[in-house]
Amino acid sequence: MTDVSVIGTGVMGSALAEALATAGAQVTVWNRTRQKAEALSGPRVRVAESVAEALTLSPLTIVSVSNHDLARALVEEADEDLTGKTVASTSFATPEQARALAAVLSSAGAWYLDVSIPAYPSEVRARAGVFLISGERRAWEAHRHWFEQIGQATYVDDTPGAAHISEMAVVLAYLPMAVGLLQGMRICQDNDISLKWFREFTLQLYPRHIRSLLDRVIATPDPAERDVEASIDTWAIGAAEYITYLREQGLDPGLYEALHHLFRAASEAGQGDADWTSITEHGATR
Repeated sequence: MTDVSVIGTGVMGSALAEALATAGAQVTVWNRTRQKAEALSGPRVRVAESVAEALTLSPLTIVSVSNHDLARALVEEADEDLTGKTVASTSFATPEQARALAAVLSSAGAWYLDVSIPAYPSEVRARAGVFLISGERRAWEAHRHWFEQIGQATYVDDTPGAAHISEMAVVLAYLPMAVGLLQGMRICQDNDISLKWFREFTLQLYPRHIRSLLDRVIATPDPAERDVEASIDTWAIGAAEYITYLREQGLDPGLYEALHHLFRAASEAGQGDADWTSITEHGATR
């Protein structure tokens, strides 16, 4: 018997297995391409011959594969009695998908946990991961120590899928922001603007604006009651200007084309004078 099994030893799965082993766990790993699992083999890591073996060797199994459908298929194909076991999946799942997988595992006698990881594999490997977890509370209490040994773990609630949806709500803005920052750096490089200045001003400006936005929207939930700091029309014009310059610079303006579409649609619906933060109330964003 081992403490934790990890099914799927891609970049994140390998990081989980290595971090858990470093934290003192006896770990079982399985991967469809066996060589990837064997690369992790060592004093604290053994390789399972099958998914079924991995599921039965440990009280906690973490499934870290490319998508939810594959995670569910692997569990169903194993067709094992998993009484007393906990299976956690790191693949994004909607609440409906998570409930369905929880039901599959319950019928096999197991508990289900969602594990959302808003962290990079290098952070997980260094035992500095961030984990949002939802599902059966008894499963969380039984196994929380392993997650807490390899990072900051937060239990969201017992609703299947809540961890993934919670992460999505927070991280939704990150990728567009990150792409925008990378494009901004290109603009700096092409125009002899110091990247050191870019970094310092970004780190000064963004936290202030993010804090101001969140405080204002939370304090005044009704968009109609918010003071107009910048109107929808203002941002529609600004987005159009950015699109033009991005094209001139040879950069893809797709992100700002999408934003321009949202603001223009709201403006054409008669909301152009409203504060821009009311944009999510417009049908174009739903």
